[in-house]
Amino acid sequence: MIIVGARPQFIKSAPVIRECLRTKQVDLQLINSGQHYDYELSQIFFNQLGLPKPVLNLQVGSGSHSSQTGRAMIRIERCILELRPEIVLVPGDTNTTLAAGLASAKLNLPVGHIEAGARSYDMSMPEEVNRIVTDHVSTMLFAPTKITERNLRSEGIARNRIFRVGDTMLDGLKTAIPLAKKQKPSLLGRMNLTAGEYVLMTAHRPANVDVQERLENIVNAILRISKSLKAVFPMHPRVAYRLKSYGLHRKLKLSRNVILTKPLDYIKMIALLDSAYALLTDSGGLQKEAFLLGTPCVTMRGTTEWPETLKSGANTLVGVDSDRIVRSILRSEKRHESIWDSKKTGNPFGSGRASEYIVRTVLSKTAQLSNET
Repeated sequence: MIIVGARPQFIKSAPVIRECLRTKQVDLQLINSGQHYDYELSQIFFNQLGLPKPVLNLQVGSGSHSSQTGRAMIRIERCILELRPEIVLVPGDTNTTLAAGLASAKLNLPVGHIEAGARSYDMSMPEEVNRIVTDHVSTMLFAPTKITERNLRSEGIARNRIFRVGDTMLDGLKTAIPLAKKQKPSLLGRMNLTAGEYVLMTAHRPANVDVQERLENIVNAILRISKSLKAVFPMHPRVAYRLKSYGLHRKLKLSRNVILTKPLDYIKMIALLDSAYALLTDSGGLQKEAFLLGTPCVTMRGTTEWPETLKSGANTLVGVDSDRIVRSILRSEKRHESIWDSKKTGNPFGSGRASEYIVRTVLSKTAQLSNET
């Protein structure tokens, strides 16, 4: 059973799901918790990533972290008792991840955590709480990098439960890049964009968008950047609501060089990211995708769970200080090639075969770990 519920999970899980469907020994049960229920953040990704229809949609919906996690746990428990899987795989660090991990562990069912061991060491981030707890109730921990593997070992997790497999987001990019390149000319044309002459940006973290002063700093930075470069801003529903409630949406809309859009599908985002001058974001996944594509990244946070991206200046942490954001964006320069153009080896996120390794490990280890659970 693979349990997903939010956009990042759909992207991280898609290659694993496809590998399961190709493997005769696997009978896959795909469950959607319904944590993201907007079409742009949910169904469109199932369609575009070629994912099968979930066996169940639990329709958890939104709410506070505790209420959302609690509803998800109750519904996931019922689902597990009904469908009786041999192992539950949970990707990432969302509330769905935590709920699925806890519900499975309390039923003495083996849990496999995809993207285990990522640490920002900032406990004010809900995602940090989710991933730490999920790691410590999991029986198989699929670490994407050497650093994440080291984090798990330092926390006392048994070595025989840790498997460094690479990052499934790299697997997904290998599939997405050819599709993105086909869409890119028409997409840039429709948006009146020139490759290398615009900044792609996203913001969605409550710590940034739910605090008026912080969101004002971000908006002021965008307006200053837009005097030199176009800015493309696909708006998460949370930030769209806050921009309007704080009276900031109109400021951005009046700028000729700021393009506001609804959330974009995965392939369009990869196409825009691949040709952007730089990325401005507070997303964890986009930091990795920018690194892999060779696009400079400026992250509106003080910490990152992906320190691998900080090497060689590919990613810069700036918080929400307007001056630092503007200075870092305008000074951005391409410091490394994308993994597809580069002749270098040793990409920290693996070889692009993480999904294959995960499924192979599940098949070979589930019986053994079931007895230990």
